[in-house]
Amino acid sequence: MPSGTPVKDDLNAATGDFRQNSGLSVWIWTSVGLGALLRLVWLGYKSFWLDEIASVVIARLQGTAFWSMLWRAEGNMALYYVVLRPWLHFGWGEGRVRVLSALLGVASIPVIYALGRRLFDEASARMATLFFAVNACAVAVSQEARGYSLLVLGVLVSTYLFVRLIERPSFALACAYGLATGLTFYCHYFGLFIPAAQAISLLALPRGHIPWKQLALAALLIALAAVPVLWMIHIQDIGHITWVDKPSLLELYHLGAYLAAGSGKLAGAVLLALDLALLGLFLKILKTVWREDAADSDLRRWRYTLVASCLFTPIVIVLLVSVVRPIFYHRFLIIALPAWVMMTAAGAEGIRSRPWRLAAIAGVCALSLVSAVTSHWRVKEDWRGVTTYLIAHASPEDRVLYYQPEGYFAVENYRNWLPGGNAPRPTGVGVNPNNRDWQKQLGGAPRAWLVLYRLKPKDSAADAIKVDLSARYKIEWEFPFRAVTIIEFGSE
Repeated sequence: MPSGTPVKDDLNAATGDFRQNSGLSVWIWTSVGLGALLRLVWLGYKSFWLDEIASVVIARLQGTAFWSMLWRAEGNMALYYVVLRPWLHFGWGEGRVRVLSALLGVASIPVIYALGRRLFDEASARMATLFFAVNACAVAVSQEARGYSLLVLGVLVSTYLFVRLIERPSFALACAYGLATGLTFYCHYFGLFIPAAQAISLLALPRGHIPWKQLALAALLIALAAVPVLWMIHIQDIGHITWVDKPSLLELYHLGAYLAAGSGKLAGAVLLALDLALLGLFLKILKTVWREDAADSDLRRWRYTLVASCLFTPIVIVLLVSVVRPIFYHRFLIIALPAWVMMTAAGAEGIRSRPWRLAAIAGVCALSLVSAVTSHWRVKEDWRGVTTYLIAHASPEDRVLYYQPEGYFAVENYRNWLPGGNAPRPTGVGVNPNNRDWQKQLGGAPRAWLVLYRLKPKDSAADAIKVDLSARYKIEWEFPFRAVTIIEFGSE
């Protein structure tokens, strides 16, 4: 290939995003190493929670059942299930399954550096890389058997290619951007909001700077990729998100705390306040950039606007949609995480006083590390503990009663992956408080084990079940696990 051709120039430019004057940056790869350490340690410490169990169950479906499930019921995160499916050949223990998400999370770290270097200066790009490496939210989703880590990587790749397309238009880049963005839709339905945020940023560019032909090709590819997703949204049952409440100030707080620290507890609340201050500094810089009249101010203005749009546009769209159907939930809006991190990094680098700048950076890193390390031990739901206990103590002639169908799904599937789970097992019975058929299924069972999932205070239905069982058995013991409780009923 002759020197100076457009393709070679594009490859050299992309490769150069990961290099500095004297080779690979020690700072960047140190950040990658730190991020890898946080994402790869203690992967198998925690039990799968309910959604992770669903990931494994779906990915293990055979043949047409798998594809039918994606098309008719679980199209959200479809790409993750497709990738997870062959990955399960390495085993389906908690640690082995989660390694996939961890590797995707590690891969995102150098990509955010490349993107930050395109959008800002070298210092801000480095800071964004460090902030992202230790961000507790990014670490937590990298340690879950869910598609959010893949989604974040997709958002970063899509945005990077979008920036490259605007800076150096070519039909090859248009195809790459369109394909990457289209695949993001299959990581999560909220990926549909990414090209909307990118398109809105074009309002900051003069018409003469917009590569209309290349963007038209990319838009066509994106539209073609969106059609199946929109159809799946149309035909699939949305009952699994009916629990999402209407937006509130509390949920906005949860969103901020989630993006800043993975949760709003302890260090998370303090880190959120610090991040909000840095976001305010970024917006102040954005205001200053809009007033510039320098020769390169058009692209600089657009770059800052793009990052702001990638944070605020999805949130605004979801709030508007939630007026009709509530879909505003903080985990779904993880698509805004890269923009959040880059804005806080640029805000920190915009602090003129060196002592205050260093204090802000140290504060973000220290609080992020505390939150990230804490998340390693934060067990959401201990289904492994519940299932292991039942394997050890429940006899085949017993009955295990599941008040909620989620409990039946979780325990009966988890049994297949644990030592001793293939031995004869007690019959599992779903309990419907409005139907007495479950009592007939008790038969002559010597013991009954009642599994209660996320029991609400003063749950009258659960209390009624306990009363019915107490008429035939006596309560032997109550075993509390994280988010789940087991009550053992023995014969009188």
